[in-house]
Amino acid sequence: MDKKNTPDIVLQYPTEFPEELIEKELLSIYEHKLNLKYFKEEPKKFMAFEWVMPTLFGIYILKPYFSAFLTEAGKDHYQILKNGLKKIIEKGKIITAKTIAASNSTEKLSKKYNQSLVISLTIQTKSNKQIKLLFNNDLDKSDWDTAIDELLDFVIENYESFPEDKLSQSLNRINTRDTETIYGMMNSDTKKLEFYNDEDLIKKFK
Repeated sequence: MDKKNTPDIVLQYPTEFPEELIEKELLSIYEHKLNLKYFKEEPKKFMAFEWVMPTLFGIYILKPYFSAFLTEAGKDHYQILKNGLKKIIEKGKIITAKTIAASNSTEKLSKKYNQSLVISLTIQTKSNKQIKLLFNNDLDKSDWDTAIDELLDFVIENYESFPEDKLSQSLNRINTRDTETIYGMMNSDTKKLEFYNDEDLIKKFK
């Protein structure tokens, strides 16, 4: 993708989701200088672990947003973004989804996986790492909101203070390849975000 044309925020929807509802969600985070895009996608077959597969709806906040909106003018949009995201993720508490394994691979589905298959939030850090925030179905919507607040605050500090920020320090303790996605999940007991790589999640859910 041409960096000059890289959007600030991208929203992903299933093909049958109504346009009028998409427009309403876009307006909840809109700002006239914001390069905001969306696309629709048919559900596909994936040979991957549950956390790797795209959720039914997805939100992607990319590097240009944080680079441009950390100015004084852009900081006014930060609270608008938080509030809008919290409305958008409500779908994860209303809509249900499940994975269906091939008849000869039913044992490959995790019986312990409790993260939403409906909604996820992916953020690009200062060092171009991708953090995919997963939402625990067993937690309340208020906990999901707290997870958004915590992750966004981490990422703002990441862009302002890299590499001395708390997020970088946490991620440095995780062994990852440059191209590997890092997963954020709220600890059910402490209600704090924790970060995992694929190997960690295999141990946790398999």
